[in-house]
Amino acid sequence: DEVSQLVISPLAKQLESSDQIFISPDGELNRVPFAALKNTDSNQFLVEEKRIRLLTTGRELLDLEKDSNISNQKPLVVANPSFDLNIATNETTSTTNQKRSGDLLSQTWELLPGTEKEGKAIAKITEAELLTKERATALAIQKTDAPKVFHVASHAYYLPDIRKGEHPLLRSGIVLAGANQPSKNKKDDGYLTALEVTKLNFNGTEMVVVSGCESGKGDIQSGEGVYGLKRAIAVAGARSSLLSLWKVDDSATAAFMEGFYQKLKEGQERAEALSATQRDFREQRITSIDPLIDWSEPYYWAAFQLSGD
Repeated sequence: DEVSQLVISPLAKQLESSDQIFISPDGELNRVPFAALKNTDSNQFLVEEKRIRLLTTGRELLDLEKDSNISNQKPLVVANPSFDLNIATNETTSTTNQKRSGDLLSQTWELLPGTEKEGKAIAKITEAELLTKERATALAIQKTDAPKVFHVASHAYYLPDIRKGEHPLLRSGIVLAGANQPSKNKKDDGYLTALEVTKLNFNGTEMVVVSGCESGKGDIQSGEGVYGLKRAIAVAGARSSLLSLWKVDDSATAAFMEGFYQKLKEGQERAEALSATQRDFREQRITSIDPLIDWSEPYYWAAFQLSGD
């Protein structure tokens, strides 16, 4: 509410006659969940009154005006990787020739059972190729070429710059099969860093979704936006991305994503489908099986932000 007073209230008159708002945030505003901000006059969530569109930079509007060459490749869904998978090659080594943040060395990743359900549901809705468990590797993703939609249901990470001078795109990424033994395979350490994402071919990819914790975070540089997965996905050529701002709930995220994709299949556009899914959570049309957990709270539905087209 305090952020709403600071950000939305000064723009109230300019926003009155607008149905759609394009927001290109700078600095710490990149961490703000705009769907959870309110119109301070009506006390309604802004997303209930306006269509919100997020852009990495204002000039992105020029790129989005161009006709896109939509990929004819099948969608790709990656879910529930086997983090403990021992994918050692014949040549084992204590180091890997792949670069990643040194702060990941002591990290152990726990399984996310909700992602298995999420992956199967979304693959069915989108008629996608599904990679799970031992097949959900960084190497498999790097071999794919411009899937129409790319969805990853796994851990994502963002690490502050503890080791000064480290490349910011090495400190955010996606966790995949084998990540708990990153030194076992010289060709695949179980991590897909944001730097590696920039080298993927997403030209023609309509949307990339990373439904993991903090997938939308990264180093913030004034005037340049977030150096993390968000920027990497745009550099790789995808027209839009859906990423999270904080550590999301496994079960709620699975339900959220299934609802979101179902609305896309019914013909809603991306921003419209996202807003409608958030409304389903707020109005308790999608609820937890645990009566003590209230999915109508913004924590459960406001983390994911859509950027781009």
